[in-house]
Amino acid sequence: MPHTVHHLDVALQGGGAHGAFTWGVLDCLLEQKNIRIGAVSGASAGALNAAVLASGLAIGGPEEAGRRLWAFWKALNRSGRDAGPLIPMAEAFPFAFEAMSEWWTAMFKDISLPTSPELGRPAQDILRRLIDEFVDFGAIRSKDAPLVFVSATNARTGGAHIFRNADLSTDALLASACLPLLFPPIRINGADYWDGGYSANPPIIPLVQDSANDDLLLVTINPITRDTTPHSPAGIANRITELGFNQTLIKELRGLDLMQKAVLHLRPTNGLLGSLQRLRIHEIHDQPLLAGMEPESKLLPVWRMLITLQCAGRRSAREWLRKKGRQLGKASTVDLTDRYGPS
Repeated sequence: MPHTVHHLDVALQGGGAHGAFTWGVLDCLLEQKNIRIGAVSGASAGALNAAVLASGLAIGGPEEAGRRLWAFWKALNRSGRDAGPLIPMAEAFPFAFEAMSEWWTAMFKDISLPTSPELGRPAQDILRRLIDEFVDFGAIRSKDAPLVFVSATNARTGGAHIFRNADLSTDALLASACLPLLFPPIRINGADYWDGGYSANPPIIPLVQDSANDDLLLVTINPITRDTTPHSPAGIANRITELGFNQTLIKELRGLDLMQKAVLHLRPTNGLLGSLQRLRIHEIHDQPLLAGMEPESKLLPVWRMLITLQCAGRRSAREWLRKKGRQLGKASTVDLTDRYGPS
């Protein structure tokens, strides 16, 4: 007897090189014969994963999408190694990785000398070449592609701009991944954009509004809580950024939770209210693993770390499928009030 095919939307949070965890989750989902990804949203690294995924699905289905994701992350590591000595040193001496992260902090994060985001332009150019190699925007605009929603933050207004299939571009993806202290802003149609994590990390409401699917899977990689309070300038700056990126998601999910509870008992209807009534929400994450990683490692795509995260993502996805996969098409598997409600 054939399996029921579940059409699933995925929302992918940003987090630099830690986005390799999301790569692992997607890799596992693509192997499932009873799951089809119908729409995808993302910010920053989540946006890059989303675009590579959508390209592969449009061109050759799940197998091609899995191949492209692997090739993209391998090329990202290779480009990092070619750009300077830090990543080759970390790969040659893997047990010194934590010490190297501390050295990175001491050298580049805690100094008081003024720096310019313009210094990040060479790294931005490397990412531009990778996007041009692995993302086929023509395929993303085709009828075979899933819906795609990528967020970037308007540097002047602070508002979220959501790029969709028709207007998605290399610049849009660069904008979504543009940390303002590290990289110069990306100008699109006269507006300057910074990282999408500041305004929609990842976009949720566009998926609810525009997708016909009722199951939405959130893949999160930024820890909500930490065991200790940072005291160094670098640690404080990293945690402030992390809190800011998390707050956009928390606020959006709290609002979604309130709206859904308000309409659940109404007579079934169409439009946005109907989408909210039918919406089933799921989440895959590994809080203990990602909370234990040095924040600086988000900027160092060391292959050993990328593969560790990819394997963790695959493992988390398999575990979620084993425990909760049967609820697809039936019920939510995450309680938003418990997970994201006020503490």
